[in-house]
Amino acid sequence: MNGFLGEIGKKLAERWATLLALPGFLYMAVATAAHTLGWGHALDMGLLSRRIDQWARNPSLQSAGGAMLIVVAVLAGSVAVGLASATLGRLVSHVWTLPGGRPPASWVAQWRRGRSRRAKSEADDPGATPDRILAAIDRADRVCLVEADRPTWVGDRLRACRIRVEHAYGLDLDAVWPRLWLLVPDSTRTEIAAARDAYSASARLMGWALLYLLLTIWWWPAALIGVIVGVTAQIKARDTTGVLADLLESTVDLHVRELATRLGHPDSGGPLTCGEGRTVSVLTRKSRWDPASPLAD
Repeated sequence: MNGFLGEIGKKLAERWATLLALPGFLYMAVATAAHTLGWGHALDMGLLSRRIDQWARNPSLQSAGGAMLIVVAVLAGSVAVGLASATLGRLVSHVWTLPGGRPPASWVAQWRRGRSRRAKSEADDPGATPDRILAAIDRADRVCLVEADRPTWVGDRLRACRIRVEHAYGLDLDAVWPRLWLLVPDSTRTEIAAARDAYSASARLMGWALLYLLLTIWWWPAALIGVIVGVTAQIKARDTTGVLADLLESTVDLHVRELATRLGHPDSGGPLTCGEGRTVSVLTRKSRWDPASPLAD
């Protein structure tokens, strides 16, 4: 048991160092440079070096107690900044998945919807050459795998996952997923959990980008760092969202028949029909407002 608990503690320490401490140390270093140099001496590394030498020669910092205080302060600051980035990451994830019902998000959603419809019209043009049709299909799919309706690509990709499952099987993915999750093997859960963690990491990285942009108030080079980190986070978000959505759809494709059988539908040996899927959705949703539900009032 002691070995097991020790291993858990080691894993938690490694995760803490990766998610909070190390990125926090780097941010504290940049923040120190921003505070020391400011806009007027933004690239004066000589000034920064001299200031660090002055701090190192400070008698109060050369004592054991002073050094310990600095270490504790840096650790506390790193963790605090790391927690702030995690909070901003959750906010970013929420923004990525906004429905876009109100301005300004609705304006962006309308623009994306127009791009999607234009590409679809070009792909459906009977007079277009095969090359033009393939190019239009590629453009439409890059915008969204169904007609775009959200202000962000991430939100539309996750929404497309639900719509494709509903159209293919008649399933309400939100209602079905918790039951399906209990049936899938551990290897599938591990893959999906890893993809979800990667998506969350991209949102946290965008949170770090926002924190670096905040330092621009004191030091203009922080804007360059923030932009680079933000672009990296956006690229990573698209990649991880695509992987996560593909895994969710694949899990439904491979295991939905088993779920339907567990809920009383005989296995016909073929794919789940939309009629069977709607029945499964009714059973799992259990809505009092659905006339077909056993809980309908």
